[in-house]
Amino acid sequence: MSVLQRKAQAGKKEHQARAMTVPKALRVSLAKVADTDFDMAMVVIGITQECCDGSDLEEKLDDTHLMMLMDGPAGTTAGAMVGPELVGAMIQQQTTGSVGQTAPEPRSLTATDAALCAPLVDGLFKRAYSLLDAKDDRELLAPFEFGARVESARLFALALDAQEYTLIKLTVDVAGGAFQSGLMLLLPVPGTHAEEPIEPSDPLGEPVPPKRNLGSSMMAVNADLTAVLGRLRLPLSKIKGFAVGDVLTLRPDAFDTVEIVSITGRTIRKGVMGQMDGQRAIQLEAPKSAKISKPGGDTGATLADLPDSGALASLDPAEPEGLPDLPSFDAQPDEGGLPELPDLPDLPDLDGPGDTESSEETPDLPDLPDLPDLPDLPDLPDLDSDDLPPLDDLPDIKTA
Repeated sequence: MSVLQRKAQAGKKEHQARAMTVPKALRVSLAKVADTDFDMAMVVIGITQECCDGSDLEEKLDDTHLMMLMDGPAGTTAGAMVGPELVGAMIQQQTTGSVGQTAPEPRSLTATDAALCAPLVDGLFKRAYSLLDAKDDRELLAPFEFGARVESARLFALALDAQEYTLIKLTVDVAGGAFQSGLMLLLPVPGTHAEEPIEPSDPLGEPVPPKRNLGSSMMAVNADLTAVLGRLRLPLSKIKGFAVGDVLTLRPDAFDTVEIVSITGRTIRKGVMGQMDGQRAIQLEAPKSAKISKPGGDTGATLADLPDSGALASLDPAEPEGLPDLPSFDAQPDEGGLPELPDLPDLPDLDGPGDTESSEETPDLPDLPDLPDLPDLPDLPDLDSDDLPPLDDLPDIKTA
């Protein structure tokens, strides 16, 4: 090795030592995100990286961990698996404001746990991605975001459809040495994610129709519906005599009472026949369970209880045959239209307050008897102060 080669190699090692790799970016970012966003002490004390084939991914998963799918650019999907101790610490910090000195008891993890831990994982991906310099590293550690929680390791492995993954395992110290937990990122290797399948072909070169799932099969089933404009009851003899050009008279409101009938003859819905964009169309009526909201907030009657406004709007005022028969009112009493009212008897005149002739006389009150004279009261004797008892024996009254 020449002197120039040794100098170049030494410079390369020094540059690599200063460069921000994926493990270093994750170590720095996790501590920063935990401190800034959650006010938590969290340090990465160990980190490993390995490659794994997509078919062997299920062996690396653990059902006791919180498994989250992460959505990335161009339809790629990554994964994050958070240890139960770290999940418990995140819950304690966000609910009580502090983390206990012992690891939380193991329990079944829920979607609420995923929602509370998702900001930590999202912030980790976003900050670590901004620190990377190399193009390959930025393609590997793309800014993934939380997509969904998966309940089992089998479903988690099926959702990760890339051919090869890079597994980065982080050993995390929580709350200044209180306990440790794990965080594993499953990153798809760029260029190995599943692509659209190529349509198979038979040996003759003709394309084979793709396999249908239950949803597409149900949507491909034909549903025959018949619109019934009206129903007539005719004798069989008249039906036998039908010929081309015969006209059947329907009810005037036939287009307003169209019935949608299934292949079994059951009426599914009713509606009004019309046209839209030059094509025949049927406007279905609302179901009977639909309620009308009144301005006060009360629930009113159902739509079925209201009159059919479409039928009234389609009637021609010049042709009253379609209108229902209404009782006629005649404004001429002498022709027998309205009944005559009997004459009311005359009321007697009311007397005013000054008219006393017609009012009954007020009876006179009897005279009160005279009261007898009361006798005079005798004069009271004069009081002599010598007759009063002496007051020397009374005690003194203290006023203060």
